[in-house]
Amino acid sequence: MGTLRDLQYALQEKIEELRQRDALIDELELELDQKDELIQKLQNELDKYRSVIKPATQQVHKASALQEQHRTKRQAISGEPTAFDIHELSHVTLPFYPKSPQSKGLIKEAILDNDFMKNLELSQIQEIVDCMYPVEYATDSCIIKEGDVGSLVYVMEDGKVEVTKESMKLCTMGPGKVFGELAILYNCTRTATVKTLTNVKLWAIDRQCFQTIMMRTGLIKHAEYMEFLKSVPTFQGLSEEILSKLADVMEETHYGDGEYIIRQGARGDTFFIISKGKVNVTREDSSNDMPVYLRGLGKGDWFGEKALQGPPHCVSEEPHRVRTVSSLSQIPHHCIPLKANSSYSSAVHIFQFLPLLYVVDLVETMERGTIG
Repeated sequence: MGTLRDLQYALQEKIEELRQRDALIDELELELDQKDELIQKLQNELDKYRSVIKPATQQVHKASALQEQHRTKRQAISGEPTAFDIHELSHVTLPFYPKSPQSKGLIKEAILDNDFMKNLELSQIQEIVDCMYPVEYATDSCIIKEGDVGSLVYVMEDGKVEVTKESMKLCTMGPGKVFGELAILYNCTRTATVKTLTNVKLWAIDRQCFQTIMMRTGLIKHAEYMEFLKSVPTFQGLSEEILSKLADVMEETHYGDGEYIIRQGARGDTFFIISKGKVNVTREDSSNDMPVYLRGLGKGDWFGEKALQGPPHCVSEEPHRVRTVSSLSQIPHHCIPLKANSSYSSAVHIFQFLPLLYVVDLVETMERGTIG
């Protein structure tokens, strides 16, 4: 009987071992299915990017020549600029189509969720939202055909569509998705076919309207930056060319009242020019770890100039020059991108456009109030 019990026990162990192996196999099969799904998704994305590389590359030389004559920040997104005169563009009247708050929110969120359009300025996105008009398609309609010349970009509000490439299904899409953007952004033919699976409601904007928004907002912003730089005494002796290059690399950032912009001891890679609001400069007292007020800065003042001297640095390497800069504003300011009503600074992230000799001279002139 002892032998029988031993055999039964051994059999139970084997059964348990097989059960564990089956569970492991099921787990591995599930993981494999997930990885296959991820591979397919990445392959679809790769196909999408490949489809625009060649057409976009064909525009490089043309776009480069145009940018040398008319420096416009964030305008390379459109491969087919049509006009560069800011006065002409400022008089162009864009169409406006009323929408419910829900529709406006859906379009905005769809654009911000799109890899190719999410980095647009919020002012550009708002104009795109205003200019989009409603379009409806019945079930089994072809909205976009692969290989055709595209002139519209769509945002889905209601319904469901299927996306195919070379007769192979890529995915299905529902509300809150952008499609057709590649042909508009990069001046290439349609990269896939989109057919309706249900009745759908879309919002659309045409190529010319889209490009007008891109050009106008970019040129206006560049002109505003140029005027601001000319108003800063430190930069009044610079040529138009250097000011234009500075304007190209400026980015607006804003800070709330009491928020720290630069912290003593932190690494720094940004040079700031204050365009609105006020900031306080403080230094930590080593004896009691309390901040000591040094001075206040306002419009036209700058700080963080040591970032111009090379790679990111740690300001604590020079104890006698470390500073902390925090915002101080009693007057709310409206700025773009919209995050809050606050003071803000214009950050120059790339200063290498300036000749090295000029950078050295500029830093020397800043010794009157060096702030790491």
